[in-house]
Amino acid sequence: MSENIPLYHQSKLKLKKRFRFFNKSIYKNAYENYKQKIYKVLFFISLIGNILSFFYILYIKRKILKENNSSTFIPPYVDNINNNSNNTDNNEFPVLKLSKDELLEMCYKSRAFYYKEERKRQTSHILDNYHNQKYETIQYKINYLSIHESPDYKSKIADKIGVRTYAQKVLGKDISVPILKIYNNTKEINFDELPNQFVLKCNHGAGMNVIVNDKYKLNKKAALGQLNNWHNINFGLREGEFQYINVDRKIFAETFLKDNIEDYKIYCFHGEPKLIRVQKRAGPGKGKINNYYTIDWNLTDFETGKEKFFRDPNTHFEKPKNLNLMIEYAKKLSAEFVFVRVDFYDYNNSVFLGEMTFTPSNSHFHLKNVEQSKYLGSFIDVTKIKKYLFN
Repeated sequence: MSENIPLYHQSKLKLKKRFRFFNKSIYKNAYENYKQKIYKVLFFISLIGNILSFFYILYIKRKILKENNSSTFIPPYVDNINNNSNNTDNNEFPVLKLSKDELLEMCYKSRAFYYKEERKRQTSHILDNYHNQKYETIQYKINYLSIHESPDYKSKIADKIGVRTYAQKVLGKDISVPILKIYNNTKEINFDELPNQFVLKCNHGAGMNVIVNDKYKLNKKAALGQLNNWHNINFGLREGEFQYINVDRKIFAETFLKDNIEDYKIYCFHGEPKLIRVQKRAGPGKGKINNYYTIDWNLTDFETGKEKFFRDPNTHFEKPKNLNLMIEYAKKLSAEFVFVRVDFYDYNNSVFLGEMTFTPSNSHFHLKNVEQSKYLGSFIDVTKIKKYLFN
C-alpha cells in the first residue's frame, strides 16, 4: 500500500514516526534524571542535617564539661537519686538508680534544648514581636521549669501510683480512684479476677490507658500487646519529661467510675488555682470538648486552638457540687510547686483525684493566641524554683 503513496509523503510519515518516538524517549529520560536529582538533593540535605546535629550535641557536651571542670558531667541532684535508692527505709518515696548512660542522655537532651532557647533569647532584638513575647508565655516557662527543677523532686508526684501516697500525706486521706490490682508486667494480669468494667493504666507516663467497658467484649490480646509496648518505653527519656524517668514502671487496674466522665483540670501557680479546664468527649470520632472556666465558674474565651480539643460555647457544663472542695484540695496539693495541674473527677457526690502533671501535653499545648499564653505565664515566677536540676 505504501507503494501507492507518493515518495514525498512516505518520507514525511517516516519522519513523523521517528519524531514521535524521539519525544517519548526524551520525556522518559528527563523524568528519570529529574528523580535522580531530587534523590540526590534529599540525600545531601539529610546528610548535612545529621552532621550539624552531631556537631551541635558535641558542642553541648563540651560546654557542659567545661562548665563543670570534670571529665564526666553529672548534675548535682544525681547523688540524691542514687543515695535515696539505696536507703529505701528512710525514704518515703524511693526512686530508681539510673545508669550513667541514662543520666548523660537526660542531661544532654535538656541542655541542648536550654542552649537552643537561650541563644534565641540572646538574639531576640532581631526577632519579631511574637518571638520577643514567647519568653513570657506559660509554655516557655514550663519548659524552663522542666530543665531547672530536679526530676527527682517531682517523680513521686508524676508516678500515678505514688501520687496517692503523697495525696494521703498532704490531705490526711486518700481521695484517688481506688486501685483494684497492681502488676509488675502484663504476664501477671488475670482478667478473671477483675470486674466487668475497669481501667488498665501504666504509671510512668501520659496517655497510656485502656478503658474496659465490657471485659467479655475486650480484645485481650490487643490490649495486652499495647500495654506491654507502653510498659517497655522509658517515657521520660523518650519525651524529655524527666519527672517520669525515675518512676518504677508498673501496670495497675483502676476502678471504673463512669463512661465519658467530666475531667476537671485545675491549673495551679505557686499553690493558687487560677483556671479550670473541663474536658469531655464530644462523641465517637468528634474529639474532646475543652471549655475553660474561672475559679468562680464563669466561661472564658480560652481555647486550645486544636480541632480535636476544641472550645464549645454551646455546651454548658454545670458547676460541680464539690467545686469548692476540689479547689481546696488543689491548693494543698500544689502548695510546694511553682506550677502543677491537678485533675479531679466529681462522681457520686465524692471528689476523686485523677493525676498531677507538671508538663501538660509536654508543654507544647496550644492556646488561641499568644496573649492567652502570656496571661497564664504571668502567674509563674521562675525565680522561686526550690530545687535545681543544674547549678
